[in-house]
Amino acid sequence: MLAVFACYAFSAAEAHPKFTWQKCTKAGCTPVSGFLVHDKHIGNTADRKDTAIDYEKDVGVVVTGGTVSQRLVSTYNGKKVIGSRIYILDADEKTYTLFKLTGKEFTYTVDMSQIPCSVNAALYSCEMPAAGKGTYGAAYGAGYCDANCVDGSCCPEFDIQEASSHAIVYTAHTCSTPTSGCDTSGCGYNPYRDSNDKTFWAVGGKVDVSKPVTIVTQFVATGTTLTEIKRKYVQGGKAIEAAKSLSDTFCNWRGGTRSMASMGNSFNKGHVIVFSLWDGDGMSWMDGGNAGSCTSYNHNQVEATQPNLKVTWSNIKFGDIDSTY
Repeated sequence: MLAVFACYAFSAAEAHPKFTWQKCTKAGCTPVSGFLVHDKHIGNTADRKDTAIDYEKDVGVVVTGGTVSQRLVSTYNGKKVIGSRIYILDADEKTYTLFKLTGKEFTYTVDMSQIPCSVNAALYSCEMPAAGKGTYGAAYGAGYCDANCVDGSCCPEFDIQEASSHAIVYTAHTCSTPTSGCDTSGCGYNPYRDSNDKTFWAVGGKVDVSKPVTIVTQFVATGTTLTEIKRKYVQGGKAIEAAKSLSDTFCNWRGGTRSMASMGNSFNKGHVIVFSLWDGDGMSWMDGGNAGSCTSYNHNQVEATQPNLKVTWSNIKFGDIDSTY
């Protein structure tokens, strides 16, 4: 991810929003109670040390049960704050919830209707340490890493979605070691770019982004070895399978650290789920040119005219393949 945030940390007195997701088997789903925590980095603020934040007012994050929305523009101490980056905490509020994705599926419902060109509504996973890092740890949103080494720390990453209302891509990023040699470009599938399907993800399209859609990602494995990552979209009672899946063949990976098996080895250690909303003018890789229908970008104009735009995530489920939708 390419968003840049300035440092701060949470106080122990901060009230983390309560958050519920569901763990599923073929027999059904059961609720899991936890919390959400904002990353200790936040845009355009000085080091806040142990000062708590008001999630809705300061970073535009609103949580109700299993639903969370992220607003584009907020204000903290008179300074503009763009988007947010949040993680799921365990019930003890001391450790991140780790999801071991190999052989499982991860499902959520998202409302993308307000997300224009210049804005990226992303949900992804990273091999972050459960306890976080440094003085503040997971309880303060510390320890972030990803395959682009944002904030200076590198680790394997899987982008479950990076999207606007004009295009969507999901991408695997492996690394040579747990903390270095990461494939920053990764291997991804975008229906607009890779299948020339310009109406797949669009207003009124096969997946109608003017309405909420349930996105199912299946991490297919043989034993503990990841072999393929498949995608389904569920809307209006109908499941739509992506035309292509990620595999060693699709990615032209031939083993070693650039392989499904390597991505799976990272998943087996456990990944932290990240909800992120950010903007910028360099989004053509995601939804412009041959990647999507956006023809121009002006994030300053979007911030000025649509400061309250939001993405809404809900109904997070994790479990056995074909058990969550």
